[in-house]
Amino acid sequence: MPELPEVETIRRDLARVLKGRRIVGFKIVKLRLLRNSLQLFKRGLTGATILSVGRRAKLLLLELSSGYVLAIHLKMTGQLVWRSPSGQARSGGHPIMGVAAVPNKFTYITLNLSDGAKLYFNDVRQFGYWQLIPKQEMFQHTHHYGPEPLSADFSSKELAARLAKHRRTSIKAALLNQTVVAGLGNIYADESLFMAKLRPQRRVATLKPQELSRLRRAIQSVLKKAVGSRGTSFNTYVDALGRSGTYWQSRLVYGRAGEPCLICRTTIKRVVAVGRGTYYCAHCQH
Repeated sequence: MPELPEVETIRRDLARVLKGRRIVGFKIVKLRLLRNSLQLFKRGLTGATILSVGRRAKLLLLELSSGYVLAIHLKMTGQLVWRSPSGQARSGGHPIMGVAAVPNKFTYITLNLSDGAKLYFNDVRQFGYWQLIPKQEMFQHTHHYGPEPLSADFSSKELAARLAKHRRTSIKAALLNQTVVAGLGNIYADESLFMAKLRPQRRVATLKPQELSRLRRAIQSVLKKAVGSRGTSFNTYVDALGRSGTYWQSRLVYGRAGEPCLICRTTIKRVVAVGRGTYYCAHCQH
């Protein structure tokens, strides 16, 4: 599943080609991917202009002139492909191995745009979803998310307040909870904990104020670097320009089990925490 840096990369790239375009028609093959009725989609999409392309946590948010926001979640295998009338294409998410053409048998939603371009949504495992949300109801749909870690309001005080509700859990489990930090997932949680010199198994209650401050700075640093690198590419993930993100080449611990720590040369360990593969250095992290 793409995390904040990958979704932010897709957002920035698609904003360039979608903003200002009008939706002149659409085709939906799998109604189960919609979280609204087909009638509402007809009313909210047809003829609406895409005013902006935003993001909240891991959600892509297309603000429409019809008074709705189209929320798109890629989940595990979702992919968005924009194609111009001349054949130029941009894709973001999880390409389908061995399948290059669009539309294809995994294309379940298609938007027809006013300039002749099309936006396709492919999803092999059909875990993703599209949802139309009235603009005035956006707060109640997204208020449960924690602060955006790259925003100005992501302070040590705010992080401490969010973590205080999870004092008995491990810091790794708490960071994966989207009510604590929006958009942070497995890869960047491990990377942030390494930079903050904190073991993922540590209980939240044991963290000192200076350690929380260090963690906040580490989260921001890691995510900024990842966004600048256009995210992490592994397996089939690429960005909206069809390019691989380069953060994978500069990662510190994630996926490096059995390899030496880049700081102290101690062998990186792998454990399972919250059902997720978790990587850390037993010497650098305490």
